[in-house]
Amino acid sequence: MSFAAALTAFSLSPLSIADLVRIVLVLSLAASLLMFFRPLLSGLLRALVLTVRPRAPRRSRSLGAGA
Repeated sequence: MSFAAALTAFSLSPLSIADLVRIVLVLSLAASLLMFFRPLLSGLLRALVLTVRPRAPRRSRSLGAGA
């Protein structure tokens, strides 16, 4: 099997311009929503991390650092 035959065997169907525009709009909308809600999402992630692995109190952290 030649390279050209292998390349055409696995080619995707061409997308119309309207489909490409729709994909670009959906991706840009998703990216803008992620940027807008980034502080909220990072706060939720920090809360989940603290729930799973809570931090030690400040006093025990400072005692452990000097030892």
